[in-house]
Amino acid sequence: MRNFWHRSLIALFGLLASSAALAESAAPASVKIAIVAYTQGGKPVFGGIAGRVIEEGWLQAQLRERGVKLEWIALPHAGAGPQINEGFSNNSLDFAVRGDLPSVIAGAGGVPGKLIVPGGSGNNVYLVVPKGSSAKTIDDLKGKRLALHRGRPWEFAFSNFLASKGLKLDDFKIANLNPQVGAAAVSAGKVDAAVLLSEAYALEDKGVGKIIWSTKQGNNDWRLISDLWGTDSFVQQHPDITQLLATAWVKAAWWISQPQNQDAYYQLSSRAGTAESVLRRDDQNDPVAWKERWAPKSDAQLKAHYQALTAYALANHLIRDAMTSARHWLPALPTRL
Repeated sequence: MRNFWHRSLIALFGLLASSAALAESAAPASVKIAIVAYTQGGKPVFGGIAGRVIEEGWLQAQLRERGVKLEWIALPHAGAGPQINEGFSNNSLDFAVRGDLPSVIAGAGGVPGKLIVPGGSGNNVYLVVPKGSSAKTIDDLKGKRLALHRGRPWEFAFSNFLASKGLKLDDFKIANLNPQVGAAAVSAGKVDAAVLLSEAYALEDKGVGKIIWSTKQGNNDWRLISDLWGTDSFVQQHPDITQLLATAWVKAAWWISQPQNQDAYYQLSSRAGTAESVLRRDDQNDPVAWKERWAPKSDAQLKAHYQALTAYALANHLIRDAMTSARHWLPALPTRL
């Protein structure tokens, strides 16, 4: 596994070093990285890979030596996608962590960007019903009101689950609500079910909801995937800086993937607003081993995943041009083995 991570860094270096021959620009004043984050006391708190990159400090030190400031841009969960698209379009952002389906939609819409570091196997998605609901399976919810934030990564996961049961989104009354609002709607009994993330466990802790399905019971490709993306202009003008970020990202993911660092990871990520007990339960009984969860996808996996996403987005009228979308993620494939 360690050799895999090492080869990933070599592959990343090979692509970006070749780009360096085509572009020699003065170092930028700053590097702006956008990511969804929790705000505590008026200040953003970052978990996951970004949190580890910040905690380790290697990237910040490398940039400081070059006179470059590192800026983390905290985004609200509900409006992150549009803000990233706007930032990439007007170059007010340089990099962003963005979900896979939103990335396909953005690419088809002409938003400039390239995939820098693919994510791992991703996070789980949950189907939650009110505590007093008699529903035990997805079939029990057919024709009922279901909260689902359309166009977000978890839509693809949930739609794959529906297809495996011979169902589709049209079989339900979809309320287009983000997970936070959807969780509140489940708690209040205003919807019959909601597609949520790890906050599903928080609802169970409060005694207002119960999980009746999760991606732990499905195909391993039905999960919420987030990748590190960069703007076309920044990657072309500053391949050396892009390389530093890619290296820091892979190093952080490797550190998290080590079993001996698992407790430290939970402590780090719990600062970002999710209780440590919820984070741990989110990983319990997961069919994907801890180390494998954080390893970047292989070329074959990445290509198959984005092809499936593009086909889904096209079939569900989320995009109109599959080739326009593909041009944004296909050039990044040489960064992988």
